[in-house]
Amino acid sequence: MKTQLYILTTKLKLYATKLMAIVLSFFLPIVGILILIAASVILDTITGIWKAKKLKQPITSRRLSAIISKILLYEATVMLFFAMDKFLLNDIVMQFFSIDLLTTKILALVLVSIEVISINENYRAIYQKDLWDALKNLFARAKEVTSDFKNINEKDK
Repeated sequence: MKTQLYILTTKLKLYATKLMAIVLSFFLPIVGILILIAASVILDTITGIWKAKKLKQPITSRRLSAIISKILLYEATVMLFFAMDKFLLNDIVMQFFSIDLLTTKILALVLVSIEVISINENYRAIYQKDLWDALKNLFARAKEVTSDFKNINEKDK
């Protein structure tokens, strides 16, 4: 009896592993999108903690635990859209646009945009300056440094 139970559990583990491998290989084309979404949620959480520390607001475990449900919800939504895109929508969309998995990519863009807007709000709360303005200033300074290097390089010739 114990031997049969052991064989049964071993076979179940083997079948479960095979099934998991099949499911994971199905979602392999969107791994980069899933990583990007998770990273944006984590970055938003980090800037939220930074804002709370700077503004001396309490950081509660309840608010921090929301990161798990948010990541799971976003990831599950993208996976669902990917399945719909793969089996239903992609053939229709490909008749109008030449972008594969367009609806999945649009959804990912919307979700990442939500997180970037939230990151901007956190940055604005800390520095009273828009993140986009800070990036513009950074790029302007980089242009100045590049032109200075070009001028120095031209003088040396």
